[in-house]
Amino acid sequence: MIGDLRTRLGVYIPQLSPDDFGGHVTTWVWHGKVWGHIAPRALTELRENGRLKVVQSYRVTVRFKSGFPERARLLWGSRILRVISSSDPDNRRERLHLICEEEQQ
Repeated sequence: MIGDLRTRLGVYIPQLSPDDFGGHVTTWVWHGKVWGHIAPRALTELRENGRLKVVQSYRVTVRFKSGFPERARLLWGSRILRVISSSDPDNRRERLHLICEEEQQ
């Protein structure tokens, strides 16, 4: 498993700050780096407002970390991956599987 984790990823977590209108502004704050393995999962075509949108999803495998942030973003080169879900596939606390979607910039 360790030999497969060859991709360096930056982890960012959301920080909410109040704005002047009673709402909040989300800023993404550096949380750390992890080594991971990225595998393409699915390519989905959606129609939004009459336009075609392509969504690429990935399964990212990282070492197990208790308390991995639920709402996180991974920075992979110039790509941003939004973490949709995380799971410990065999309950051995060795690795996490993160299901991610690439955010369009």
